[in-house]
Amino acid sequence: MIKERVITILKASQMRLPELEEKTGISRYTWNNLKNPARNREIKAEEIEAVAKVFPQYRWWMLTGEVMPDKGQVSPEYEAADRNLPNQSAG
Repeated sequence: MIKERVITILKASQMRLPELEEKTGISRYTWNNLKNPARNREIKAEEIEAVAKVFPQYRWWMLTGEVMPDKGQVSPEYEAADRNLPNQSAG
């Protein structure tokens, strides 16, 4: 499940592989292989840690599948839904 959530984060970020490589120090080819379902490659701890550093707001969700918006821990889907909510006023 963690691998699928990492892939979701990477896709939602729309970060290109060269930038991801620069921010994580992990080869763009490694990231490409990880995202490719035909490769069926296991995710490594260093890749999980790298994603957690680049996207700290997704750490808890990445590891547990749960969100804690009051603690700043969300998922890409939660963020997108929150952005799409109309600005409500109590006025």
